[in-house]
Amino acid sequence: MGMVFFCSPIVSIFTDLFGCRKVAVIGAAVGFVGLLSSSFVRTIEPLYFTYGILFACGCSFAYQPSLVILGHYFKKRLGLVNGIVTAGSSLFTVSLPFLLRALIDSVGLYNTLRVLCILMFVLFLGGFTYKPLVSSAKDKEGGKKGKFRFPPEKKICNFSVFKVLSYRIWAFGIPAALFGYFVPYVHLVSACFFLHMMYLKLQLFPFVL
Repeated sequence: MGMVFFCSPIVSIFTDLFGCRKVAVIGAAVGFVGLLSSSFVRTIEPLYFTYGILFACGCSFAYQPSLVILGHYFKKRLGLVNGIVTAGSSLFTVSLPFLLRALIDSVGLYNTLRVLCILMFVLFLGGFTYKPLVSSAKDKEGGKKGKFRFPPEKKICNFSVFKVLSYRIWAFGIPAALFGYFVPYVHLVSACFFLHMMYLKLQLFPFVL
């Protein structure tokens, strides 16, 4: 998840340059390759690249255009649509661990990764359904001069938006809040173990006396 957020600025630039469809399709393809190659790895070191970098970067390139494309189709209800999409991903995230546990228990870890490749392939096909209604930078430049040229740096990274106070608050507030995002993931197991031990001590305390 950290790599997905880390690549977001780069993905946004590529989405603006080449459009949602190409970025989403290529990202899903890279994620598919990373996930499939992870299923053949038997040591932890190569997984840092196949799963931690290749698969994560592919997911980032597939995820960001799925949010950008919403602005092409919805204007008045954009906030509502964005909330529905985010809620859908959250519901799937909640239900996925139960499916993963059943798959791991029945077919093992490596075959589970191969089964998940099916979902990545569906995501790959879904990327082709994106039909941007706003021209990308590549289309604009290609229409004028016949071939693609990178637009000026100011169009790629427009820092003038930081002049808006509300945007500055949002831009720095969200990363600050995410500092505590992974705290439950890191400490949940140890906290449960601690609470379990405390429960056992309370149960055994009368007998000790």
